[in-house]
Amino acid sequence: MSDVKQLAEAVWYRGYCPTLEELEGLRRTADRQQFQRMLCVLELLSQYPVCQSKTARHLQMLTEQFHAQLFGAVTRPTHGRYSPSRRWGLDETSGPLRKALLPLQTRTYADATGRTHGLSA
Repeated sequence: MSDVKQLAEAVWYRGYCPTLEELEGLRRTADRQQFQRMLCVLELLSQYPVCQSKTARHLQMLTEQFHAQLFGAVTRPTHGRYSPSRRWGLDETSGPLRKALLPLQTRTYADATGRTHGLSA
């Protein structure tokens, strides 16, 4: 989970947004399950309010594009309750991941970073 927390910090607070080229490179080097897990995490990160709108839109565009390549027809996730892990064909649930991210997405934590984030005014 520490690698997911590091990715969340980079995306939410340091302005990191993976490029299409980076994800294509990862797709070539990772096995399919690892790649799908990474896309699931990126999609999940884009849905938290702490993610800046521009970054969220970019991540959602990238994940939709890869979802269409991997699974065929694009099925846009509905906001609210849905299973990102099931959408990405993963065996594990996203519950532990969400729980690990919870402390990083609070306003108190976000403001303590001193950086702009999705909860910034």
